[in-house]
Amino acid sequence: MNNIPQSRLILYFLIAALLPVFFVIVNFTTKMNAIEELKKNLDTIHLQALIREKKQSLNMIVRKHYRNADHFYIDKHLENLSFLKPEAEALQTIVNNKYFAGDETVKKRLEHLKDQENKFLFSEGNVQAYPFFQETTASLVHPVEMNLNDLKKVLALIEGQPIGDNKSGPNKPQLIITDFKLDKKEITDKNDILLINMKLLKREYTP
Repeated sequence: MNNIPQSRLILYFLIAALLPVFFVIVNFTTKMNAIEELKKNLDTIHLQALIREKKQSLNMIVRKHYRNADHFYIDKHLENLSFLKPEAEALQTIVNNKYFAGDETVKKRLEHLKDQENKFLFSEGNVQAYPFFQETTASLVHPVEMNLNDLKKVLALIEGQPIGDNKSGPNKPQLIITDFKLDKKEITDKNDILLINMKLLKREYTP
């Protein structure tokens, strides 16, 4: 001990004295980090709880909005639609004209527009049941020709939002377009003829 210089002894004593302080600081920092991590976890849990509560509240609003939905809405409001009425009326005028030469192309076109062939016909798939609602897919059996005004009417009935003068039908169930295909078949003097094919998801909520 006598061989150790006094300056070094002082340094050793300082280090020994500072070690407890160092361990206290390390321990304090570790605990603060743990507290901060716990706070972050609590904030995350709180945020998740708020999101879950908001989602449940939104689900309740949606269920209440659609609780009186008409199970036969598609049959009543979509499958009863007639398309391309201006063209059909123009063709009917031609056919009724006494000077009409009896063009088979005109007659076949008129029959096509008036027949069920150019009306919506949906085929429903299997029903998937869940705790508070059930889902059914409804696919068009065949594509349908229509003009832009017809399309606006269709979308208003499906989406439940007014488009121009077109409005939704009463007691609409929740309808979601899951597949939609639009092609321009031909262009006439007045408007385009659109070929539409689609698939819907009908969601009905239990009371």
